[in-house]
Amino acid sequence: MRILLLTTHLNIGGIGTYSVTLAKALKEKGHEVFVASSGGVLVSELAAAGISHIRVSIRTKSEFSPKVFRAIFAISRISGKLDIDIIHAQTRITQVVGFFVSRLCGIAFVTTCHGFFRRNLGRMAFPAWGNRVIAISEAVYEDLVQNFRVKKDRVSLIYNGIDVKRFLKDFSEEERDSLKDHFGIRKDHSVIGTIARFTPDKGHDVLLYALYDILKEKANVQLVFVGDGKERAHIVDISERLGLSENVIFIKPQLNTVNVLSVIDVFMFTPRRKEGLGIAPLEALASGKPVVATRVGGISSIIEDGVNGFLVEPSRPGLLVEPAIRLLKDKGLYQKMSQAGREIVIEKFSVNGMVERVESVYKEVRGEIK
Repeated sequence: MRILLLTTHLNIGGIGTYSVTLAKALKEKGHEVFVASSGGVLVSELAAAGISHIRVSIRTKSEFSPKVFRAIFAISRISGKLDIDIIHAQTRITQVVGFFVSRLCGIAFVTTCHGFFRRNLGRMAFPAWGNRVIAISEAVYEDLVQNFRVKKDRVSLIYNGIDVKRFLKDFSEEERDSLKDHFGIRKDHSVIGTIARFTPDKGHDVLLYALYDILKEKANVQLVFVGDGKERAHIVDISERLGLSENVIFIKPQLNTVNVLSVIDVFMFTPRRKEGLGIAPLEALASGKPVVATRVGGISSIIEDGVNGFLVEPSRPGLLVEPAIRLLKDKGLYQKMSQAGREIVIEKFSVNGMVERVESVYKEVRGEIK
């Protein structure tokens, strides 16, 4: 099949990573894959895999932006020229673009919902769900069916998948010490950390307040934040006001998260509200790191409380302290959860399983269009 993946941008983050991972996996399955977006740092990953990227100016948050209408005609021309069989949209804006392109060109149209939508004028005017909708977790599936009345037979539950093999390396103590030096982390300190864009919903401040209490029980702990975003300066300010500057490390976004995950002992994932699924905790589990997370959205599809990590209620830093301390002190519990985490990712969240299910959806919708 000739497949066009649409996404607003290809910057580091869940949707960008998903788009690149899916594109590579589809290519390895023998499909001809193209990706259209407004660009981003992950374009180089596509180029290295021999996948064509088509730059289209669709970086906007409004379905009614002139960019959307221009993109519809641009993608329509591209789809005809490339003889595209499937259009697969990853973001709200590209759902709208893909919907009209599919109607204009008679092409099968699939969307993936990576999170939760608001019931607003744009969504009411242009539902744009596609011939089939992929939901990345049970929580997203239920939201589509119950709140947006999408018919169950149009929604396919397909978990995000990652290239598990990349994260199975067990680093030696010397390698981890070297990487700690590289990232500015003290060798004699335990490390808790997260990988997430700095936005209010991700709960970086909650982790700072939790660290403040963790240090009362275990002094040699550092907190690592990996990412960037508008809220970064605010989080830096809070860490300074709490007197935590020596215990908080800020690391820029990483194209390859394997190395930074190797120096984190316990992965923390603390969104305040709904989270579709979360690629970062999947990568952490595959790396053998137990996860302490908030019980929101699709996170419970990944973390089984007391088995491969701990789940707590959101926006309550005090609840993060005890599980983090337990994992840092109890080596037996740590090893048990580390093994369980790797097993669940291999079983449920491999890229091979994901691409096979997505490929099946493509075949179904192509048959329906024909």
